[in-house]
Amino acid sequence: MSGNHLSKMRARQAAKDYMHGADLRAQSEELSDKLLGVKFGCSSFTIRKVREHMPVVALDDEDQALIRQCAAEKARIDQQLPKLTKSYLSRHYQVSPEAIDIELDLVGWEDPRIQRKKRRAAA
Repeated sequence: MSGNHLSKMRARQAAKDYMHGADLRAQSEELSDKLLGVKFGCSSFTIRKVREHMPVVALDDEDQALIRQCAAEKARIDQQLPKLTKSYLSRHYQVSPEAIDIELDLVGWEDPRIQRKKRRAAA
């Protein structure tokens, strides 16, 4: 195999990892205090209090337990994100960010956060 082919394969794998990271970033955003507040009909301040096991009257025990599970999932996701950025993957796979972008373009990939913004604007 030529060095160019290997480089392309590394760029392709980096692009796959980056797409996975983008999906995780989108999931993490869905679990933010602000969006959880919207989903549970309370403020992000209340969500923060629940996460920190402080007493709140706005939510029942079941909702509070669910919020804490969401916060734990967000923390788990967020731990993975630093190794799924384009700059990290570029160094890790020894390919340029542009090579990753080319692979993303070849598969017609679009960031889930951009897709969501487009849907909101169209609504």
